[in-house]
Amino acid sequence: MRAEILTIGDELCRGEIVDTNSSYLAARLWDLDITTRWMTSCTDDAADIASAMAQAVTRADLVVCSGGLGPTEDDLTVDVLARLVGAEVVIDEPAKVRMMERFGRLLSSQAPMPGMERASEGSRAGSAIEELTRIQLRQVRVPAGSRVHGNPVGLSPCFEVALSGVPVVCLPGIPRELHGIFDAALVGRFTELREARGQVERIARRIYRAFGRGESQVSQACRGLVDGVPGASIHYQVKFPETLVKLVVRDRDQGAADARLDALDAGVRERLAGVVYGTGEHETLVERVTRRLIESSANVATAESCTGGMLGELLTRMPGSSKAYPGGAIVYSNDEKVRQLGVSQATLDAYGAVSEPTVQEMARGARERFGVDYAIAISGIAGPDGGTPDKPVGTVWIALDSADDQRTKKLSWPGARDQVRLLSAWWALKLLHDALDRKEAR
Repeated sequence: MRAEILTIGDELCRGEIVDTNSSYLAARLWDLDITTRWMTSCTDDAADIASAMAQAVTRADLVVCSGGLGPTEDDLTVDVLARLVGAEVVIDEPAKVRMMERFGRLLSSQAPMPGMERASEGSRAGSAIEELTRIQLRQVRVPAGSRVHGNPVGLSPCFEVALSGVPVVCLPGIPRELHGIFDAALVGRFTELREARGQVERIARRIYRAFGRGESQVSQACRGLVDGVPGASIHYQVKFPETLVKLVVRDRDQGAADARLDALDAGVRERLAGVVYGTGEHETLVERVTRRLIESSANVATAESCTGGMLGELLTRMPGSSKAYPGGAIVYSNDEKVRQLGVSQATLDAYGAVSEPTVQEMARGARERFGVDYAIAISGIAGPDGGTPDKPVGTVWIALDSADDQRTKKLSWPGARDQVRLLSAWWALKLLHDALDRKEAR
């Protein structure tokens, strides 16, 4: 089932706000085995809305629209859809009742409006509600005969009409309201529409989270993996600093799609051994490492120079992380490396702050002072200044230290400062992740 998402609003086309509704809707539709083939945005102009709607229904099996359902004169979605389907615009009575109840409670709790001090409480509230109603009734209008889905968290109801035989579902543009309506009414409705088409294409999918290689290297390793596998495709998404590998198999039979996906799983893991750290949409390397530390009753301390506490911030994102992370040292200057971590001045003089011997001493000092199982140290040149021919911007050394495991990693990443710092923090987590793997294997 092919869907088109249409978002409406001048502010979208002027770049004043970011369109998060499209990404949300596409992800939710994908979960329902409905593929979004097109995403379109247009202005609040009636002709633009009509043109976008007319084009959408020529190519999609379902059109999902957001925006243009508010109370102002430039909210024209209802008017345009009503004209396109040849219907009158009417008030949705349940939505009107909810609106009046809300405004009645609001006005009864407010101080008198200017010029209304002598009026009785009843007449004052009645006049105010009448004025509000005149303006606000625009947002509880729908085309006559449409299917109304309601709005459990706001005022503007969601409605559905058939345009040229294609279901067009219109939602308010406020994300909180759009999410609430989707959960309350549209999961079931879209499932019903999908099933009504018959012989529905089922989708089996798996997301692999990869870190340590770039997108091009990951895609090269997976080249040819799905060749000859019916209905199978592979896709890549960079969410710096990781890459998501998305394996998709389509079939009329869900069991067949699942079986082919499982058969491909071993190939992905073999080709990306040491790079894939997990699967799924939600658990990043940050959450995975923190969870594993907590589950194994292990802890880690940090010693950071160029990242300035970024690694510590990542390690404290998850609730309960205090069980695994007692603290760290931010040692930006050489003096603080010596004072807080006991780094030898001779080491700094001989090798410099950005060097393997220095980060090894930083990690060792952090582990001893915090009394932890693991310690990670980072020192580098994040830029944009400070590089030398021997140590250009983007040079970073990372060290991991434990009682029975010591590792180092040198990065050379000529990117922007924030990229260098974030990549360094993630590589520190990767060293720790791999150390936990080795610990489990022993």
